[in-house]
Amino acid sequence: QAGADLNFIDFDGGSYVMLAVKFGFPGIMKFLLDAGANPNIPDECGNTPIEVAASKGSRDMVEMLFPLTSPSSTLSDWSIDGIISHVKHFGLKPRDKQKCAKIRAELKQKASEAFKEGKYYVASEMYTGAMAFDPSPDDCATILANRSLSTLRGGNGRAALSDATMCRMARPLWPKACYREGAALMLLKRYERACEAFADGLKLDPTNGDLANALREAQEAAKNARSREK
Repeated sequence: QAGADLNFIDFDGGSYVMLAVKFGFPGIMKFLLDAGANPNIPDECGNTPIEVAASKGSRDMVEMLFPLTSPSSTLSDWSIDGIISHVKHFGLKPRDKQKCAKIRAELKQKASEAFKEGKYYVASEMYTGAMAFDPSPDDCATILANRSLSTLRGGNGRAALSDATMCRMARPLWPKACYREGAALMLLKRYERACEAFADGLKLDPTNGDLANALREAQEAAKNARSREK
């Protein structure tokens, strides 16, 4: 209503109807269907909303979707019970790894472009989207580091610290993860902890000039903070 696109598809391949199904909101789904939303738009794996509803055991949603969903040629018994039985026995269609990699790369590229334009919130959202497409452990750490920087530039120190901490857990021997954690702690004015993070990074990469400079700045900030407390 009010000009909204009821069939909008997000970066995860989900329509509004699909999102209502995945999050278990039958009332919202009914509202969307009554307003004319298309119940046949599949997710990135090719699963339709009625199949996802069946996989979640949501018979009420399956019953609402059934009269509006186009029959599938892959199901011999196109009925409410037939759909539920099929999904129960065969499950949903698995993700295509190559397709996931392609979408993940596209989202990371969009995030990088948004960051360069100073659109830090958009960049962090794109990185969040990329996380949904099965990154490897190392790629996950890279995405977390980049999202941490995006939220840091956006002024959200807590979110930046959370991502940096997870980044260090995912890739503990990566100096950049220590740098990201230290930078977030500096924004939060937790200077002593920032010193520890930068020092940890220097232990991993003793010749890293950025870490050395950051450690000196953190030590100076910590010293000044202690002086003000006296």
